Amino acid sequence: MGRPLLASPALLLASLAPLCSLAFFLFPRTGAAQGQPTLSGAWTASALSEQWSVDAWGEACGPRPRPQGAPGGAVQIQQHGSELSITGAGRPWSTAECWEQMPGLARSKHSASGNARSWQTRCTTPPNDPRRAVVTTTTQATDTSINMVETGQYQFVIQDTTCSASVTRTRTYTLVRREGDAPPAASAPPPAASAPPAAPAASEKKPAAPRSCDAPGEPARLEVTPSRKLMRPGERFQFRALVMDAAGCSLPTRPVWSIAPGPLASAATVDAAGALSLGADAGEGSLGLVASVAGKGVTVAIEVTSPDRYEALLATSGLNEAGESDQAAVAVIAAGTVGGRTTSGEDLGRQRKNLFVAIVGGVAACLGFAGLILLRRGRRRAGGELDGPPSTGEALAGERGGAGADDAPASSGAALAAPAAGGAGPAGQALRSRGKICPTCGERYPGEAMFCGKDGTQLLLLN
Repeated sequence: MGRPLLASPALLLASLAPLCSLAFFLFPRTGAAQGQPTLSGAWTASALSEQWSVDAWGEACGPRPRPQGAPGGAVQIQQHGSELSITGAGRPWSTAECWEQMPGLARSKHSASGNARSWQTRCTTPPNDPRRAVVTTTTQATDTSINMVETGQYQFVIQDTTCSASVTRTRTYTLVRREGDAPPAASAPPPAASAPPAAPAASEKKPAAPRSCDAPGEPARLEVTPSRKLMRPGERFQFRALVMDAAGCSLPTRPVWSIAPGPLASAATVDAAGALSLGADAGEGSLGLVASVAGKGVTVAIEVTSPDRYEALLATSGLNEAGESDQAAVAVIAAGTVGGRTTSGEDLGRQRKNLFVAIVGGVAACLGFAGLILLRRGRRRAGGELDGPPSTGEALAGERGGAGADDAPASSGAALAAPAAGGAGPAGQALRSRGKICPTCGERYPGEAMFCGKDGTQLLLLN
């Protein structure tokens, strides 16, 4: 009985050895995972960017796909195990699903890293669905930022027309305050914000100072300052625009200002001088301000945020203390599109139009003249064939009349009187003797002739 009791501890240790080995590998990993900070907390989301690429799209496919996107703003992220759930900035979303919500689209594959920092989800349409769609959503996270990239390929056939397009969606999340952390102290941002004022003078390039010239050239460059601006609802800001020629001389030309389409476009207004005003009820998100000259425009990026999150975003945005970028948004203007060149272009176009009309009119007149000549020649040929034999007889009559000028009238009167008196000649000779005359030129022809050999006019019988 004693030997089994002595063997029992050895058997127990032998059975526990694999478990100890497994714990040796598991505990360090668990400790590493537990050492990572949670991603739960308050975050800010950028506007969802959506870019479409149409491969084939006929009329039967319907309207072409257009970017829709979603507004940015404050979001709340909760970490549940290895997955994240996000609420706000458009609609709720999870790393375990695709952002695309096309009817019939279902998740077919999903993977997540054990440290809750990488996710990939694949969604497809059923095999029997005529609409073929494949969407892949990839999300990468660090302790302070999350990037979501989604690509989709769509294809279907309607009325023997193939409709194919692809899309890429991107969105970035930035940490504002982690769950469990105390609110950021007011003294923390100044060290980070105090450094940028000295840096721009050394590293960032300021917009070139304009020069005053006596005879500036045509507009060649448009600069809008600043290129980026952080604003709060209810604020008003004056943007600065400068139009210069190729030599850097300033011009009095003023750009046209407009608000780019977007979720916040209805909450903002801009006047003719470039002063942008935000409504007090404007939400958080991105806004675009467009300045254009001669059809060339440049867009200024404006980020709208709430007052309680302004300081936190300012500290991480890379802007100066005023929430402005020291860079200028630049657009190159094609020469010869503004001012005198426009008038010259219009005059040149008018001259070309008049020249074209003159050439067409000249060609039409030449064709008409050529047609008239061909028509008259055709009539002359027809008249010549009919006049051949009578002309011979007329020539013989002329030879007879050559004997004396006084015999010609008598011969004509005798030819006309002979059939009535004694029927010395046939009836055709009487008709030929009667003859015809051209009402235009007065030329006389035998009775068989139909048209004048000179101008093609139809002949008339002599009385």
